Amino acid sequence: MKTIEIIQAFPQPDGKILRTIDKDACEQAVVDILKGGKQIVREIVDLILEPGNGDDIRPRHALHATAIRVGGKERKMERKEFSSVLAGMLTDDRPLAVKGFIIRQLQICAGPEQAEKIAPFLTNPNEHIYEYAAQALQAIGVGTVVHFRKAYPDASGDCRLTILQALGVLEDKKSREYFLNAVEDKDLEIRLAGMWGLMKIASSKDMGVLLSQSEKEKGWGRIKATAYCFELAEKLTVKGQKEEAGKIYRQIKNSRKEKADNYLRQSADLGISLLK
Repeated sequence: MKTIEIIQAFPQPDGKILRTIDKDACEQAVVDILKGGKQIVREIVDLILEPGNGDDIRPRHALHATAIRVGGKERKMERKEFSSVLAGMLTDDRPLAVKGFIIRQLQICAGPEQAEKIAPFLTNPNEHIYEYAAQALQAIGVGTVVHFRKAYPDASGDCRLTILQALGVLEDKKSREYFLNAVEDKDLEIRLAGMWGLMKIASSKDMGVLLSQSEKEKGWGRIKATAYCFELAEKLTVKGQKEEAGKIYRQIKNSRKEKADNYLRQSADLGISLLK
């Protein structure tokens, strides 16, 4: 069966509303796509256009449905073969927006083997593809942290912020120097991401940095930075480092003197009481 015939099983919206779906036909189409292998998948991807350049609803639906169906652990071989074919197309000469769609499907079904093909897009600021790449790599798992770590020095702007946040999500202790450097950045969002990363790796040796920076920040930055100090204290308490947690609570209590900071002093008192 030809590719164009296979994707006819997927519904075409009536205006903006998807009224009728033949579930059995769609399921069979996915079977046919997987049976057709690399050639069929490539032909489907070839039908996907940049947004606004034509009607490609059916090929997009077909690719997405297939990614979902092979996403389960019980279809390990099909998942690996399908995701490998998709990842291989990221080096093709295709519009960046199309590659972004491919990466979003890989977020559903890719494994560690595809991470290297996704990683180069972490530093590309166009079409939000760096976000899609970061989300896909995080979905694959903590083993992808090496790609974020490697990309960070070459990243700038929103790419840099996204990578820094991902390193925090993955609680990468080896990125501590990145977090510490970020705390000194001119950009508030980068500073906050650096403080958040330090809080996530939860080392008592960084509590002085967090406390000091929380006192330097103003407005929203001060609120967020102080919250990270409280979170660090909670993490240290869980790790059995109650003395260090107590130091954080006491410094917050003693350094927040304004009337508007009353809730912070109360929160610090509560934290201290829970250490006993």
